[in-house]
Amino acid sequence: MWIFSLMKALLQFIFYVILVFILISSVIDLLNEEGVEAAVCSDNYVVINTSNDRLHQRDWDMVDYSHSFCATYESIERVSLSAGKKRNEIVFDLNTYENLWGSIYAELVRESQSHIDFLVDSLAGISQQKELSRSEFAEMIVSFVQDIPYSYVRVQDCSEANNKGKPCIGNIAFGLLSPYEFLHSLYGDCDTRSVLIYALLEKLGYDPMIVVSNEYAHAMLALNIPASGDHLKHQGKKYYFWETTGKGWPIGMLPPNSNNVKYWKIALVNGR
Repeated sequence: MWIFSLMKALLQFIFYVILVFILISSVIDLLNEEGVEAAVCSDNYVVINTSNDRLHQRDWDMVDYSHSFCATYESIERVSLSAGKKRNEIVFDLNTYENLWGSIYAELVRESQSHIDFLVDSLAGISQQKELSRSEFAEMIVSFVQDIPYSYVRVQDCSEANNKGKPCIGNIAFGLLSPYEFLHSLYGDCDTRSVLIYALLEKLGYDPMIVVSNEYAHAMLALNIPASGDHLKHQGKKYYFWETTGKGWPIGMLPPNSNNVKYWKIALVNGR
C-alpha cells in the first residue's frame, strides 16, 4: 500500500514540475513576442570614442500601444558634420514659399540617401519580425520619430524666451537639420522630422509628401496610404496629414491650431 502511495506522490510531483516548466516557457515566449526588448531598451545614447561617435538606443510604441519596438544604431560625428556642411551649401528656389522649402527639402533628402540605409534596413527587419502590414510599417516609422523629444532648431541664437522650456540648437542654416544630423544629435523640429520621415518612407517605396504653411509657420508629413480624415488631393490621390512633433498623433488628424487645409501647400512630393 505504501508503494502505491509513494508512486502516486511521485507522479503528482512530476506533474507539477511539468506544469511549472510549461508556465515558465509560456511566459518567456510571451515576453519574446510582445516586446521583451522594451524591458532592456531605453531612449538614450552614449559617446563611444573621442571623435564623439555615438551609440543610440531607441524604444517606442505604436499610437495605440499595440506594438513596442527597440532599435540600436551608431552615428558618426564626421558624417554628421559633413552632412551639415552640405546643408549650408544648398541653393534654393525663391519663387514661392513652398518652392523655397521644397528645393531645400529635396536636396536634403537626396544627400541623405546613402546615409540612412542602416536605419532603413533596421526598421524593415523589425517590421518583418513583427509581421506588420504596410500601413502599420508606415506608422512604426512615423512613431519612431514622434517619440524623439521635440527641440527647436533656429537660424538665430537660442533665446530662452522663445523656446518655451524646450531644448534648442541655434545658428543653424535654414533652421533645420539634415536627416543624418538629426539622427546623430536628436535635435529636431517640425521640418527636420518631416524630412527624415520622407526620406525613410520614399526609400521604402511609399508615396510621401511634405506640406508647409506660411500662416502657421509649420511643416508636416502627408502620406498616400489607405486612411481617413484630413488630407490634400494631388494628381487624383489623397495624401493624409500626419503630425510628427509629438507622440500619439494618428494619420489624418490636423492639430486644432493649424487645421485650415487651405493654408497648407505642397512643398515636396515624388522627389521634387
